[in-house]
Amino acid sequence: MGYGGYLTLVNGSPNDWTLIGHHSYQMDTWSWPTISAGKASKVYVEFGTKGHTSDDAGEAYYQLSGTSNKFTVLARKPSDYKLTINLDGMSTKTSPQGSNVDLGFRHDAAVNWIVSADEAGQMWSNSGTTTDWMQQSLGSLGNRTLKHIVMPGSHDSGMSSFSPGTVGANYANTQAQYLDIYQQLMMGSRYFDLRPVISAGQWVSGHYSEVADSDIWLGGNGQSISDIISQINSFTSQYKELVIINLSHTLDTDNSYEELTQSQWNKLFDTLKGINNRFTVTNPGKTDFSNKVLNDFISDGASVFIFAQLPSGITLGNYANQGFFNQDNFPIFDSYSNSNEASVMEADQLQKVKDNRNLVADASKRKDKFHILSWTLTQQPEDVLNFDKAIMNLGVSVFDDLVSDAYNAFTPESFPNVLYVDSLGIRDKPVVFPFDKPRSVPTNADIAALAMAINNGIVGRNGYVTGR
Repeated sequence: MGYGGYLTLVNGSPNDWTLIGHHSYQMDTWSWPTISAGKASKVYVEFGTKGHTSDDAGEAYYQLSGTSNKFTVLARKPSDYKLTINLDGMSTKTSPQGSNVDLGFRHDAAVNWIVSADEAGQMWSNSGTTTDWMQQSLGSLGNRTLKHIVMPGSHDSGMSSFSPGTVGANYANTQAQYLDIYQQLMMGSRYFDLRPVISAGQWVSGHYSEVADSDIWLGGNGQSISDIISQINSFTSQYKELVIINLSHTLDTDNSYEELTQSQWNKLFDTLKGINNRFTVTNPGKTDFSNKVLNDFISDGASVFIFAQLPSGITLGNYANQGFFNQDNFPIFDSYSNSNEASVMEADQLQKVKDNRNLVADASKRKDKFHILSWTLTQQPEDVLNFDKAIMNLGVSVFDDLVSDAYNAFTPESFPNVLYVDSLGIRDKPVVFPFDKPRSVPTNADIAALAMAINNGIVGRNGYVTGR
């Protein structure tokens, strides 16, 4: 047996990627398909492990049909196994023609080559980071409503660290994110699930849940709200992007985990007024701002849209005129799978997209509520003390399928708005023996390139959305 892994080729261009030749030396598996426009293919590659493995080599030559654009997939083992894309006959926004894009190699897991073409014909790829991807894509996305745009988003966004809250809580069963809010923003995330709680008299991010049929709570705290405010302000001072914040699961952990009172909500809003560039309108009423186009938010600068899932009896009052909105102003479809099995979660989430999203001109058939694809696995009771089943480990375990299987399931008429994940910006397990703390793992911005590939290569083929 050799040393195997995968390369997922994501074709978000309007042209098939035609295989025009390939050969290999000492590669146990080296077989390449043509990749249809708007589709992805997860290709298994296996290096040989006998003889002089440093001589292992393979080349696969691709041409974008109907164009002169070409690239080559290279396999080499100079010191370690790796796959490289040679842009011998094309360029992307982040890599000039002639560049070599080192994808690395992951044993029994995937690396990705993601390319898409926007309406102007510019090639986007994951060969580099396009931090301000919204601003750079206004030519294509500026006149699309938020219901017609796909973006990365994080679940339990503020839980990038762990401070003890209750007995039984630890970082493995409480921390959902490896990167803090600023780092998530830099990786391309634009939708944030923020859960403010009061703990020891301070506003912090919390991740708490009540044990079924009991008054016992389990959970802990993450980033402080003050740090999150500073990080958002730092980002929006540099990049003119839209940041969406959904406030929910608010608790007073100092007072028997009660829901916040109106006075406490008011204090939370006063604290969050420290966020600069809040999107503000006068008397918003029940306006659905997911019907607004991207240009309405960021044509003149950065914008932070904050909406809250307000419990019964809680109101915004005058805060509605100060950059705070409620669930009526941004209706969302948000239904997680509550499963720790990848196959169950993935089938459930993809079926929900199919059943609840139909972006067509006929209003009687249209289904267009802003849709959260909850690509998250949920710990079950048997997982809570199993560090290998840490939330962050579960998160990275399904990322490869998001790139290949989910992408192939979306259609121009049926796609989500938020690729909503744990462990945003990483793809390798951070929780390993001796399990004392998360290990250091490489960061990865492929999820932003994937979102753009959906925007360009799938949604871009919907004439109702593009007006073409």
